[in-house]
Formats: sequence, C-alpha cells, structure tokens
Amino acid sequence: MTSLSDEELVAKYREMGGKPRGTPFADELFQRHYARVSLWCYRVSGDRDWASDLAQEVFAKAWAHLDHFRADAKFSTWLFMIARNHCFNSIKSRARSTEDAVEVNVLEALGFHPAGFDSALEQTQMAGIAMELMAKSLTPEESQVMSLHFGEELPLHTISRLMGLENPSGAKAFIVSAKRKLKVAVERWTERIERSAKGGRSEHEQ
Repeated sequence: MTSLSDEELVAKYREMGGKPRGTPFADELFQRHYARVSLWCYRVSGDRDWASDLAQEVFAKAWAHLDHFRADAKFSTWLFMIARNHCFNSIKSRARSTEDAVEVNVLEALGFHPAGFDSALEQTQMAGIAMELMAKSLTPEESQVMSLHFGEELPLHTISRLMGLENPSGAKAFIVSAKRKLKVAVERWTERIERSAKGGRSEHEQ
C-alpha cells in the first residue's frame, strides 16, 4: 500500500466504486495528507478545534468529488485547492458577522466608485485599471495583502497569521501603506485622463 503513489491510490479507490472495499486506499490517502491539511487549516483559522473540523470537511469534500480528479494533476495539488477554497469560504462566512467583515470592495478601496459606472463593462474595465495600478505601485507583500483582504475578503488578523507577519500592526500596516501609494497613483491616472480629454476637445474644436 505504501509503495503506491497518491494517484494510484485514487485509481484503486475508484475501481472499488468508493465502497467499503475501497476504504483502505482512502485511509492511506487520509493518513498521508491529514497532518498537512490540518496545519493549513490551523494557519488560516488560528483555532485548533475549528481547524480539525475544517480538515474533516475538506476530506469529506474530496471524497465526494473524487470523480472530478484528473490523473494529469497531482492529487496533493488538487486536495490543497479544495482545502484553500473551503477554508477561505468558511472564514469569509464567519467574518461577515464580525467587525472584521469587509465593507468595501477593491475598486472603492482604490478610489473608484462602482455606483457611478454606467455599465457592468465599465466596472470590468475599471477593475483592470485598478489591478494595473496595484501591480505598478505596490510591493509584492502589499499586493498580496490587498488581494487577500479585498479580493478573497479575508480578515486582516487571518492574513497576518497566514503570511507570518510579526510586525505590531500586521496586515493592517500593509493596507495603510498600499492605500497611500494607490491614492497617489489614482490621482496621477485621473490627471492623465483629464489632460487627454481636454486635448481631444481642443483638437475637435479647432
């Protein structure tokens, strides 16, 4: 059993139809990966009991969707994606009822106001511009914190723990510095657009 790869264990499990006869193969996969999945859940949640529940839920999801696994990918990668998505979704759901819940989306955080957009297409275009400004103006750490907080909607204390930030303010410090840089970037971008518009009108009037 231990000589089989993860992917071979999955194949054996499928051959048994996921029935009790296939349990040894599922048990072997569980034993190989439970500690790593549980640690990931703990790093994200910060709560050992909750992490244990999350890990159990991750494996339950994995078994329920094992038919979706494709042998051209590593089982560990596939399992990690399930763990990541499940943990993030669970934390976001819990965070919505706390003071750490996200109150603004990434466009509003960068100084854009979606309510003033004329169409969904315009919102999409502005989101692209916002992401470009982030890429040009921020450090990799600032971009990651902004993406996790405003994109994944993770609470700041969770991001601090996930990224191993030991500075007193944690992820909040990166949010503050990122917003300061982006405020300047947005102002410069707006000025360029206004100058371009004025230039276009002048040429048209001539």
